[in-house]
Amino acid sequence: MLVSFALGPNGGDSEVRPLLLLVFYLLDKLKRLRLSKEALAKCEKRRQKVAEVWLRGAHAARQEQAVLRREEKRKQEKEKILALKEQKRQQRRNAPKMKQLKVKAM
Repeated sequence: MLVSFALGPNGGDSEVRPLLLLVFYLLDKLKRLRLSKEALAKCEKRRQKVAEVWLRGAHAARQEQAVLRREEKRKQEKEKILALKEQKRQQRRNAPKMKQLKVKAM
């Protein structure tokens, strides 16, 4: 059984107390409730279906996070390679220019 209350900005303590008492009353009554075999089977199917949907959603979220991590890792590797290439290019530009002279032996 799921119960949710939307509380106002001031908390609404006086409004929530009777609702909480009602929830506890219903929980006590649910303990004594006996369902038929068909109703139990139907409830079990629903539970399994909800659990399956939740697992699919959780799996999809994990897959999406894994894809994002892989993309981030690839992006970092590309940036690192580009930085190294740029550093080599700058070293070549800043290197002193020298001319090669060929000297013939006499």
